[in-house]
Amino acid sequence: MNTTVNVSIGGYSFTLEESAYTTLQAYLNEVKIKLGNDKAAQETVNDIEFRIAELLSEKIATGQVVTNEIVKPIIDQIGKPEDIGDDGKAVGNPQYRAKRLYRNPDDSIIAGVCGGLAAYFRVDPLVFRILFIALIFLRGFGLLLYILLWIAMPKAKTPFQKMEMIGETETIEDISKRVRKEINDTSENLKKSKAGNAIGKIGSLLGQVLLYLLKALLVIVKVISIIIGVILIVSMLLVFIALVGAVFFASYSPDFSGVIGGVGMSLNEIISSVLDISSSYWITIPLFLTFAIPIVALIYAGIRILFRFKAKDGAIGIIAAIIWAAAVVSLSLTFFFQMRSLAVSEKVVKEFEVTPVNSNSKIVLCKTYNYLADSSLVEEKAQFFDWKIVKLKGKQQLAGTPNLIVEKSNETKPRFEVIRKARGVNNYTAQNNANDIVYSLTLNDTLAILDPLYIIPEKSKWKNQNLTVKLYLPEGYGVYLDESLTDILEKYQPYSNYWADEMVGKTWVMTANGLRIAK
Repeated sequence: MNTTVNVSIGGYSFTLEESAYTTLQAYLNEVKIKLGNDKAAQETVNDIEFRIAELLSEKIATGQVVTNEIVKPIIDQIGKPEDIGDDGKAVGNPQYRAKRLYRNPDDSIIAGVCGGLAAYFRVDPLVFRILFIALIFLRGFGLLLYILLWIAMPKAKTPFQKMEMIGETETIEDISKRVRKEINDTSENLKKSKAGNAIGKIGSLLGQVLLYLLKALLVIVKVISIIIGVILIVSMLLVFIALVGAVFFASYSPDFSGVIGGVGMSLNEIISSVLDISSSYWITIPLFLTFAIPIVALIYAGIRILFRFKAKDGAIGIIAAIIWAAAVVSLSLTFFFQMRSLAVSEKVVKEFEVTPVNSNSKIVLCKTYNYLADSSLVEEKAQFFDWKIVKLKGKQQLAGTPNLIVEKSNETKPRFEVIRKARGVNNYTAQNNANDIVYSLTLNDTLAILDPLYIIPEKSKWKNQNLTVKLYLPEGYGVYLDESLTDILEKYQPYSNYWADEMVGKTWVMTANGLRIAK
């Protein structure tokens, strides 16, 4: 049985046969004698030992005993001491190793990544430094790539690793020369440092400051992008839910500055009640798609910003754009044909003369009957602008608010005019639409009771109908405006400088200079 020896080579523990140990010790002693006892020689011997340990680790398994047959090829690969010539040239056959990526500590500003890449590809390190700075502005990709390479690339610490970094030969002569060169370079660098290489220090400091500033900027950009993504997702999701509810469900609950009042009807139902169209879906579906597609696109953009993922969504985007364009075209054509039915305007005027029967009073009493308070007659369902959708006799119908105007007359008696206006595709249909407006004005002696609403029959739908009630007063006649008239009294009266809410609850007399409060 062969005797074995446990030894430490290059900081690693191995078990060698006695013959292998003898061969290795003899080789190292010859190297020491050949190189001398200076600092460079000691460093060279240490690096040779490290290289031997590295090669042994590659050739044997864990716990395997190193034999003489394993040691001799390694010595031949590194080279014998006599291979170092007196003229500085190696006389043996050099062995080459494949290049490997290392971080270069001898040419580093931060971690030596750019220096290592430059040594591997044999280019100036400035090329890679400019490239990484440029990539930083590509969504921070340059910084992320630098950190990953920093983690993945080992640092070139030994001469062997530095030779692998640039693909140099690894004979004993090369090792000796490289170690001596490193020692000389270190000495020169120390001298330069003592002399005060201020420019290098300032450049390195500025590089580090710039890197930290870029890191801080990237953090700020990421935080802002996350905030924008969250705001887009949350806000557009709420808008989308509101849009679905408004179009297809009875969800108009807020009051938009008096434009749309609180209602319990969907937009689909409102269109059915207002517009003369075969199916309200010709408007609601294109209208929904016109708004929904951009909203969904913004939600998707927010998700992309927040989670930073890539997706092959070009085809989906093109399809969505085509659907959106088709919806806009369909909606435009539908409104175009609706507007054609409003080409001509006509009006119908009906007069009511005030003839006192049981009194000689010259005061006309005006008031309204608020049948909206009686839900058994009329139930208000929705309000938008000046229009209401009411439930009358079980049917939903469109209703409007009339305007009451007090005019001056040269006649002998007061009279009312009820002026109905509407539009249509021609004069005949426009006049019929005006005639179809349902409104009542009741005269009882000098008492006039006006309806607070006029009703649009279901068959007519919306044709821009409106109704105006005019009271013509001769000079000397007066009118009492009941407070119930507040909503229908025209704000801008031609013969008064008062607002409607200031005129109700008072009696006014027509004079040569207009309406004056009765004394």
